Amino acid sequence: MSVSTIPSFLNVVVDTLELTLVGTSFSSSQLSNLGTMTNVSLLAFKSDSAIEYPNDLGSPNNNIKILTLTTPLVAYSNYALPPNLVRLYVNAGLNFNFNKRLPFGVIPSSLKSIFIGGIGIDSFNQVLPQTIEIISISNNPAMGPRDLPSFEYYTNLTQLTLSGCGFTGTIPESYCIFDCILSSNNLNGTLPQCMICHPEDNEGKFEGNPNLTQGTCYPGSIVPNIDYNNITKGLDLYGTNLGLYGPLIKETNQTFLVNRPQSSFKLIWNEVDFGTIPDTIDIKISTKYYTLATKYLKPTIFEIKRSGTTFTFKGKNFSYNVNDIEIKILDIECPISYSEFTIINCKSSNKTLLGNSIKGTIQNKKSTEIIPFYLNTNDNTTSIQCSTDCNELLGNGKCNISNGICKCINEFIGNDCSIPNQYITSVSSVPTSGGVVNIWGWFGTVHTGLSIMIGQQVCQHDINSITSSFINCTVGAGSGTQSITLTQNSITYTGNNIFHYTELTYNCPKDCSNNGKCNTLTGQCKCNSGWGGYDCNSKSSTGGETTTSSSSSTTGTTQTPTPVIEIPKSNTTINGTDGSTVLNNQQTTYQISILSLIEIDFSNNIINTYDLSKKWTPVNNTNINIYTFTQTIQETCIITYTIEEIKTEREYQWAGLDLTLDKDSIKISVSIKNYTFNSVLNNLQLRFESLVGDNNKNTQENNECNNKDTEVDTSEIDKNQLLNYVTISRNQKVLYGRFINRVISDSRQTFITSSVIPNDNNNKESVIIGLNLPHCINECLIDPDFSVLVSSSYQECSSDLNNGRASWVLPVAIVVPCVAVVLIAIIVAVLYRKNRLAFLIAKSKINDIRLSKKN
Repeated sequence: MSVSTIPSFLNVVVDTLELTLVGTSFSSSQLSNLGTMTNVSLLAFKSDSAIEYPNDLGSPNNNIKILTLTTPLVAYSNYALPPNLVRLYVNAGLNFNFNKRLPFGVIPSSLKSIFIGGIGIDSFNQVLPQTIEIISISNNPAMGPRDLPSFEYYTNLTQLTLSGCGFTGTIPESYCIFDCILSSNNLNGTLPQCMICHPEDNEGKFEGNPNLTQGTCYPGSIVPNIDYNNITKGLDLYGTNLGLYGPLIKETNQTFLVNRPQSSFKLIWNEVDFGTIPDTIDIKISTKYYTLATKYLKPTIFEIKRSGTTFTFKGKNFSYNVNDIEIKILDIECPISYSEFTIINCKSSNKTLLGNSIKGTIQNKKSTEIIPFYLNTNDNTTSIQCSTDCNELLGNGKCNISNGICKCINEFIGNDCSIPNQYITSVSSVPTSGGVVNIWGWFGTVHTGLSIMIGQQVCQHDINSITSSFINCTVGAGSGTQSITLTQNSITYTGNNIFHYTELTYNCPKDCSNNGKCNTLTGQCKCNSGWGGYDCNSKSSTGGETTTSSSSSTTGTTQTPTPVIEIPKSNTTINGTDGSTVLNNQQTTYQISILSLIEIDFSNNIINTYDLSKKWTPVNNTNINIYTFTQTIQETCIITYTIEEIKTEREYQWAGLDLTLDKDSIKISVSIKNYTFNSVLNNLQLRFESLVGDNNKNTQENNECNNKDTEVDTSEIDKNQLLNYVTISRNQKVLYGRFINRVISDSRQTFITSSVIPNDNNNKESVIIGLNLPHCINECLIDPDFSVLVSSSYQECSSDLNNGRASWVLPVAIVVPCVAVVLIAIIVAVLYRKNRLAFLIAKSKINDIRLSKKN
């Protein structure tokens, strides 16, 4: 809009107004309405020629918040600014100054930001509001040469630009709290550490200063400290050279809020999203993560090295602040020159520091706790002596001179290795009516506050009957499998599912399918002639008994007619190199092998894994039906693996149970001797794999009608039964796995469980079973077994009818008693309890299974 006189703006409501004056001379009446901008927030004032600044802009009536002056103006005195001005941009040419100063009188107290371009000023001595936040002055070279001015008066100042203003000298430390741009000056010296250590905050901001050195961030320049208020959940991060912007917590990606740049930041810990705050958190400052303790943690020394009178301490729970930690050697302070969470360097003033047992102390000054250590300083590889003898004469432990901490054997804990670290190796069972429970293991000689819980019941004990390896107690009536919790000396040990109430009767799988008799004392079927499998639901050429029994321990007496069918024989091959067992029947192949031995902690986390597959060394055996293999782990732990072909049916006893081994079955035994555990809380798991597929022989021409995908059934895995079963079937052949939930530990029987292990390789043609062994010390004996049979759904193919061939296939049994030589404390895994895991698996062939010939 072009007018000769500026109109009134009293009735104009506008957020942003751009006003351009055309001409060189204006009367005061023409410009007087510049003082009526009561409803203008942003004014961009321009002119097409150099005119004098219109002082009416500073009228008290104006409510201008942002004013930009970006075209040539001249100044002849000090002018007024709008009274409520918040932001001022001035780039009005080299003549817009008054005596080389800003041409303004009183600066409004509301001003937060000022941006001054090249207007010909040679100094900056105006008193701006103390609460101003941004000051930017550029392209006024007449301001130099002089040192950078102080801005400490401005307590809220966060951004400072002094570019192209001719400043010389070094950058003061007071500039550390500002986001600075100091380019195109004549600065010299070296950047302060606060800027060097945060290059990500200062890229390009100091260019054009040829004599200014970037420098190096020195170790120890960044010094973070942290305090946590457990009531308010507030984290206070404070220290030196922490940066301009809020650091980041690694664990949660939370960012601290700036309280004061470089030195103070705050954050509220979110327990809802992140839970209880951990003892230590990692905070990213610049490009490095710093570990900080959220509460007092005892300083711990792992290693000390000496070079003359300089000592380097390595450990944990130290501090980045050299003033937090005090180290004394021979009661003389060793001044700390460098400190972080895991390393401290100090230099002693005592030059005669030689001896076998020089006493020292370390203390975090936030606590009154003083931790002693003892040095052997006769050479530069300084050793740390323990504060006690670790009960070494009793064999409880030994001093670890690398860190001055007692290294206790597994059976003891404590600073001096005097507290028994108890564990259970075996437990007797009692009837469901209750009774006396015998518990073997390691319990030490100190039994302060002893209590024993079996499930939710207190097991009453006689303190006078307790020894270091035996406890008995009386428990009330109950049922099923329970955990035992034993507490003494303020230490609690829990054996998961290691106790079992003996039932009066046990169920047989599928009630023996009405093809056999159930021995309810054990839950084992005795199949009728012509039938086989643990549920008597498969066909067998060997069969079971044809007579019935009047024993009170058997149920389900039946006499099922037996089909008169020729059954194709199965072929068993034992690989003399890798110890695997392969069973072929027509087109179907099963392979059974031992995969691994796993050490598992109390929370079922894997601690150690020992791959046992294809690492066996054969051992000569005079019995042609027995194959023996060995391998060694941990240097002293010997594992022996024995496979026996059962040529005739035989009865045998295992852990107090009367069991049967069928003809043509395979019996596997495993012995584990002298296994060394990482902790008394850990246990072992021995893993078997059963693999099924189609062999590469042309045996399917008369059996196509029985082709069927793989199915796995674990519904008979039950921790409350003595016998558990798993089946894996394919092409109407069935592999049965029987797992006995008992183990012999140091010649004593105790209870265990078995687990179905998820297949990490997603191999749907296999099933992996883990036998959960106790904490074995001397000897463990375990006895699972398997058998391969034919499904009752097997069909008679038409080609077989024409040839008069059989429609049933021979069952082949594999019996795997496992002998693990080690004393056991049992932690039992809960297995897919009473839940059927049956899944169909897409057809795939196991090609090129190489079977070694039996000698």
